[in-house]
Amino acid sequence: MSPQGRDTEFSLSDVTAVFESRDDYAEPLTASEIAERLGCSRRTALNKLHDLEAETDLKSKKVGGRSRVWWIPVNV
Repeated sequence: MSPQGRDTEFSLSDVTAVFESRDDYAEPLTASEIAERLGCSRRTALNKLHDLEAETDLKSKKVGGRSRVWWIPVNV
């Protein structure tokens, strides 16, 4: 794996994999949590999350003044 830095690119599937690799699939995540797991900036994670929300069934909800959580709906 290459070292993280400005030249590192993250795909939407990289972000989706973070959601899918957790024990609690339904637990919402913040952009900061995604960034930490990918080793990227919060801004990069946030941009990818917005792209995923526009292109997939990823959902988000504002939970405070400037906070937002993201999740993949579980169809039961």
